Amino acid sequence: MKYIHYLASLCLLFSTYCYSQDYQIEDKYRGDPFFRKIDMNKLEKDCTYPLDYWQLDNTKQKEIDKLCPLNYLKFDFTSLHKFIYQGPRVIYNGQDFQLTLSMPLNEYDIAPETILGREISLSIINDNIVKDKIYLANNFMSIGELSVAYQRYYISQQGDIYTLYLGESDAGILPILWKHYQIDTQTMKFKLIQIDWGSVKITLPDNFTALPNPEQKVNYKDKEFKKCLKDETSEGCFDFKVYFYYLEQLKSKMELLTKKQKDKKNRFSLFKQKLDKKCLATPLPFDDDELHHYLNNLYSCEIKGFKEELSRIEKQLAH
Repeated sequence: MKYIHYLASLCLLFSTYCYSQDYQIEDKYRGDPFFRKIDMNKLEKDCTYPLDYWQLDNTKQKEIDKLCPLNYLKFDFTSLHKFIYQGPRVIYNGQDFQLTLSMPLNEYDIAPETILGREISLSIINDNIVKDKIYLANNFMSIGELSVAYQRYYISQQGDIYTLYLGESDAGILPILWKHYQIDTQTMKFKLIQIDWGSVKITLPDNFTALPNPEQKVNYKDKEFKKCLKDETSEGCFDFKVYFYYLEQLKSKMELLTKKQKDKKNRFSLFKQKLDKKCLATPLPFDDDELHHYLNNLYSCEIKGFKEELSRIEKQLAH
């Protein structure tokens, strides 16, 4: 009995080892581990060309190219299409479900080179039924006369899925949106738990971080901005500008209250975490257009929370 109790205790203590799902996927389908963790701002800086890049000789251009890790990935993403152009490919076959890679096909698809620009999807399959699907990758897709976009990914052994959407032009390679998904084995659904736009970062369930653009200074005394404070939905008003205004006001007032009450607790961090959890209660949508709408609602929720807390603190400071 003691031995059984000891084993049970070990399982509770190391539950991730006892009950975690292990996804044995061949390396040729996994993607590149570089995308597991991204510093979006550093990557943008390293992969943006200097203004005189195209006037430099080939040797100097190669030196600059070496600064961008995206130019030296070990995984060959262009080879994916040749594995799946004839139909969906099962990359993981578990007891309860399978993971497959697939892309839209038609009768004219006779060779991998005819479908290089198409989207590759990752699906959860149970009893031959698609339970859920996410956009995983594609190769070059034109988004303008001088620009292309594409997406890269990595699937970890623990079943975490990371994607990075990129744009490329004569100015370099721009990281646009990083996502982190997990697989819910109970519901057989993908869960989007993290996104990073560079200036906006969300980690469920309780962390929303927005970073101001140092090149865009806002004059809070401007008449037009004061109109936005009265109604942030007015034309020409941007939620993130109003957000930073109330954020600064609230931090300042909280510092005054902390000094007045001689309280060493970090009031703002505790408040912000609770507010973030409340405003992030709705699951993150997969669709990028819906994400923009989600972000607008998130800003509105946070601004409302800032206003209410600011009003409460000002009353305490008045006494």
